[in-house]
Amino acid sequence: MMKKAMTMALTATLATSAIAAPLAFAQNKVEPISNEVTEEVATNFIQLTGKLGKIDKLESGALFTTIEQGEQIFTLTIDENTIVLDNTGKKVELKEGLSFTAFVNKNKPMLMIYPPRYVPEVIVVETSDMGSVDIGTFDQDFVNKENTLKLNLSAESQITNLAGEKVQQEDIVGKEAIVFYGPATKSIPAQTNPYHVVVLETEVTKAEEVVPVEEAPNFDTFEGEITDIVTRENGTQLLVIEDEEQPFNLTVDKETVVLDNTGKKVQLEKGMKFTAYVNINKPVIYIYPPQYTPEAIIVQTELPSVAQLATFDANYVSNDKMLKVNLTDETEIVSLTGEKLTKDAVIDKQSLVFYTIATASIPAQTTPSKVIVLGEETVSITPEPVIQILDVLPGLIAQDSYEINGVTMVPLRDLAAYYGYTVKSTGKGAIITKGNLAYEITRGQKEYTANGVKQTFDEAPVLLEDNKTYVQQDLIYILRSAE
Repeated sequence: MMKKAMTMALTATLATSAIAAPLAFAQNKVEPISNEVTEEVATNFIQLTGKLGKIDKLESGALFTTIEQGEQIFTLTIDENTIVLDNTGKKVELKEGLSFTAFVNKNKPMLMIYPPRYVPEVIVVETSDMGSVDIGTFDQDFVNKENTLKLNLSAESQITNLAGEKVQQEDIVGKEAIVFYGPATKSIPAQTNPYHVVVLETEVTKAEEVVPVEEAPNFDTFEGEITDIVTRENGTQLLVIEDEEQPFNLTVDKETVVLDNTGKKVQLEKGMKFTAYVNINKPVIYIYPPQYTPEAIIVQTELPSVAQLATFDANYVSNDKMLKVNLTDETEIVSLTGEKLTKDAVIDKQSLVFYTIATASIPAQTTPSKVIVLGEETVSITPEPVIQILDVLPGLIAQDSYEINGVTMVPLRDLAAYYGYTVKSTGKGAIITKGNLAYEITRGQKEYTANGVKQTFDEAPVLLEDNKTYVQQDLIYILRSAE
């Protein structure tokens, strides 16, 4: 099914809990109360909560579990570097069914697959013991930036980094840390003597406001599934895409770039799902169904890779501020004709970017395997006038047609002759010719030939009226498009 699409992107979003709010694991926890309005603080970690599913052990020794929460599904890989503690800061063994909160560094690369797969830095398991967990950034007085919690550190307070090594109190200042604590005062900020502090080692600054740049795209994006492929005498291919609401055809010539979503060349086949990129500044003859000549066609596969269209600034950040590409010597950068380019050629040009993993930050960062520069600067261009042709075919079909098993059947001779074809009876079917074009159909058989290439109907041609053969309406559209 074809739908007019925006930029592709194989991503899945999970609802996370508010970073500033403490995680309470006991009903009698004393909560600090504050009416102050605090500034929003940037964080490098997202929180994922849920109940552990079945835990499997991978060949690498890491643990793997799937968490299902209604429509939200994600997986966790727990390796030797993941810190696993309970809500009092003590080490604990993971078991199926336990409630948890996982802290994931959003700047870590992650596979662009569904369901999303995360490798957390820390997992905190809920127990019946009284204990609270908070994540925050603390100043030199050990007060978090929200001014809701002050740490009174003592010799009993265990302070470690992500590697489990002991660190000093001053190592907490200006860095994100997870704090495990019990009773707290009702003051503002609340004060507590923490059991355990895990320094996450990432300095945090106030987030800058990101204002996306509105761009005028030069390429329309179309998605669909190939219903039929017709090879023409001139070597081009006509892709037929059937859709109840918006059918369309694509002409594929020797200049059309055809790749899969990993950036590799691929042969087009029936049933393939694709995204086509069409230059809107090229003149178009509007007929029904509309026919486009795309610059590139990207075929979707099951491989965990993304092909994304975007325009990048001098820092290689997309205009919508959602993706930053880190171009290396291993990144293949080419034009539509396959000419090798430098990374400067990407700037201010619409480009197709192929990548597999990206960080969960904003913007997401990735090192793409391939970039195709489409060669059009994103400036406002007034398209050339288009030629519009009144489509009379739907009206002709409405005057004389039958429906068999949901397939519209139309009179072959009348409609083929309308488009200048000669129809010669073979007794069992017909041969339809025009110039170098030749088609042969046989009544009662779904198979037919189009310029020597075997094709298949959904419904076989049939004699419905005296000396009047009816064929699937798609053939008439193919005859017309092949003119």
